[in-house]
Amino acid sequence: MSETTDGTDLPESNVFARPWPLDLELPGFTAVDHSDIEPAIRAGMAAERQEWEAIATNEAEPTIANTVDALERSGELLERALTVLDALTAATECPDLDALEETLAPDLAAHSDAYHLDSRLYQRVKVLDDLVAAAPDGEDACDADGTVIDAETARLIRLTVEEFERNGVGLDESDAAALREINARVNALKMRFSVLATEAMHAAGVTNVTIPPALAATRPHGARLALLERSMSRGLGGQEDAGDTRSIVLQLAALRAERAALLGYPHHAALVAAESAARTTEAVCEMLARLTPPAMANARRDAQLYAARMERDPQTQAGETFGPADWPLYEAAERKDRFGVDDEVLAPYLELWSVITKGVFYAANRLYGITFHEREDLAEHMYAPGVRVWEVRDGEEPDAPVLGLFVGDYYARAGKSGGAWMDSLVTGSRLTGRRPVVINCCNIEQPTTGPALLTWDEVITCFHEFGHALHALFSETRYPSAFGTAVPRDVVEFPSQLNEKWALHPEVLAGYARHVDTGKPLPDELAEQLRGQGTFGQGYATTEYLGAALLDQAWHTLVPGQVPGDVDEVERFEHQALAEAGVNDALVPPRYRTTYFSHVFAGGYSAAYYAYIWSEVMDADAITWFTTDGAIDGDLGLNRTAGETFRREFLARGDSRDPLDSYRAFTGRDPSILPLLKRRGLT
Repeated sequence: MSETTDGTDLPESNVFARPWPLDLELPGFTAVDHSDIEPAIRAGMAAERQEWEAIATNEAEPTIANTVDALERSGELLERALTVLDALTAATECPDLDALEETLAPDLAAHSDAYHLDSRLYQRVKVLDDLVAAAPDGEDACDADGTVIDAETARLIRLTVEEFERNGVGLDESDAAALREINARVNALKMRFSVLATEAMHAAGVTNVTIPPALAATRPHGARLALLERSMSRGLGGQEDAGDTRSIVLQLAALRAERAALLGYPHHAALVAAESAARTTEAVCEMLARLTPPAMANARRDAQLYAARMERDPQTQAGETFGPADWPLYEAAERKDRFGVDDEVLAPYLELWSVITKGVFYAANRLYGITFHEREDLAEHMYAPGVRVWEVRDGEEPDAPVLGLFVGDYYARAGKSGGAWMDSLVTGSRLTGRRPVVINCCNIEQPTTGPALLTWDEVITCFHEFGHALHALFSETRYPSAFGTAVPRDVVEFPSQLNEKWALHPEVLAGYARHVDTGKPLPDELAEQLRGQGTFGQGYATTEYLGAALLDQAWHTLVPGQVPGDVDEVERFEHQALAEAGVNDALVPPRYRTTYFSHVFAGGYSAAYYAYIWSEVMDADAITWFTTDGAIDGDLGLNRTAGETFRREFLARGDSRDPLDSYRAFTGRDPSILPLLKRRGLT
């Protein structure tokens, strides 16, 4: 046996017994034996409990060093092991690790509760918070060691106090025991939902969203209906469907409502809003209610147009009527007629690695001066072939400092979760001295021969996810818990949505959109038509998104006793909630139906799926800033001066200050909703 740097005994043969030896502590996935993971996680939990106990029982007065810094440094072994488990279960097919996640879920919930319900830890942080509160206006407080509590540290302390209070630190023992039981069950159910939703997606042969992109090229009408039915029936417990998630949904909704009541909140959505930029459920619902009627009106207008196209289509048979299964096909036809572009026309110009290296990376270089250097030696240690690794340097010079590593896992594979996401394989911070290692995961089909050619939506996804990566790579915060994307959920999508803008920038598009065979650039007329689409298609896109956000709020504003008790009521509840909000789900189904809505029933977006549109207010307003105040000689903001301002005042700040303050420092103003309304055609 050997003692790890975390103070926990693990066999020397266990790969997690010491930090990763690879550059920047990139996890060495190929060195991991699955049997090593559970012992490392359990040892990691034990080690962190010991670290918390040492902090809680320290007889010295609370200081930044012995309390705040000590808490921020705790749990390194556990984080190493969980990072590997999470990455493997999300991106590969490993039923044994899926089962392990479910087994560990209650124990991990109990581990989290051991921290949040420890009144001794809370009191130590509260002492420091009281020092900050007692300091005269305009002056910094000092701790018992005489260390100045600067604004960044004061914010972390305040947020930590609020986190303790929001998670039940003040409950009596009976209520605390009830909370522990709820949290254990919630965590286990979320893991189970994730497994079932992923299995159902692969079994049905569809994407994670309701409307499969393949519908745009599927004929005849009956085949479209069958494909949509396979997609929309996921999790509903069909005759041959073992992946029924309805019971899990009802249990999660009930448990979350019960937990919120226990913690003194009217419902789960109010609990989530308390730690968000929106602050209240009322603010969230007000925005959704403002956007839904005009979005639905636009969708109805477009539906009439496409229904008329379908009637004129010679392949339409008697008795066939227009519905959501037909929307992608006829919208694509309308798009091609109006703008001369569709995925078939564009695909030869959108080769994956050209999009990434000559588009995504190029825009980042022009804005921020960073450069990318492929590390094939590190890619050899990743969990699947085709995953690539780049070293990101802060400058053009050969000796420019290394910011971090970027990992690109773009190809779909068996067992991989649907959609796209960014994650941190190593969290950076000034406190630990670590630099970030971030990964983007997508689900682009890898052809057996030849290059991977993308749809336009996939291009936008690549730019979007890299916006998250930049948020982490540029972060300069002192504390890991405030690093990079660790901002409120309804702010985190802002940098990623903003980064989508550069995909259509004339200079960027000209660099990556080149014919895969001839190397010729995308014709100017196609580029202009692509840029000129404006609000086309926004009626459907906005409504299907709002439908999902409204469903999320509907399930999570229930109080105990209001949650349906029968799985057969799930579809009725869904339909009624959407109808009451003004959405005709027979015409525009929600982007995710309840039974495969992994964002909220498996991931971290419960009562927070509205975050995308909330963040888009800042995104649309910020684009106005880039194209006006930030522009130089008509470059639409693609310059180092604008990029450095955004980097310095927003991306680098993480959650070290209020994101709205960071936004004001970046643009000089509060964000306006008007640019969003114009973009979505809702004015």
